[in-house]
Amino acid sequence: MKSKYTPLVKLKKKDLDKAERDLIAANNALADASGRLNRAYQILSELSLPTHGTVAKLTQAHMMIQAQHNTIEECKIYLEESEREQFQMQNRFKNAMMEYEKFKYLELQEARTFLLQYKKEEAKMLDEIGIMTYKGGSV
Repeated sequence: MKSKYTPLVKLKKKDLDKAERDLIAANNALADASGRLNRAYQILSELSLPTHGTVAKLTQAHMMIQAQHNTIEECKIYLEESEREQFQMQNRFKNAMMEYEKFKYLELQEARTFLLQYKKEEAKMLDEIGIMTYKGGSV
C-alpha cells in the first residue's frame, strides 16, 4: 500500500545509503592515515646516524631523519583530518538514520490507521448484511 510518506521514505533511504557509503569511505581513509603514520614511524626507527665517516654522511643522515620527522608531522595532520571527517560522517549517518526511521514510522502508522478504518468499514458492512439476512428470513 502506498501512503503519502512512501516517496519520503524512499528519499530518506537513499540519503541513508549515501551517508553509509561516505562513512565507510571515511573509515577507510582513517585506516589509511593510521597505516601511513605507522609506516613513517617504522621508517624513522630504521634510520640511524653513522658512527664513523665524513661530515657529509652525518649531514645527509641528519637531513634524512629530519625529512622523516616532517613526513610524520604530515601524516599526523592527515590522521587528524581523517578523524574529523569520520566523526562528521558518523554524525551525518546517525541523523540520516533517525530521519529514515522517523518517516518509516509515520508510514507504518498511516498504514495501521488505514487498516483499522478498513476493518471498521468491513465490520459495518457485515453487520448490515447480517441485519438484512435476519430481516429477510423472519418476514
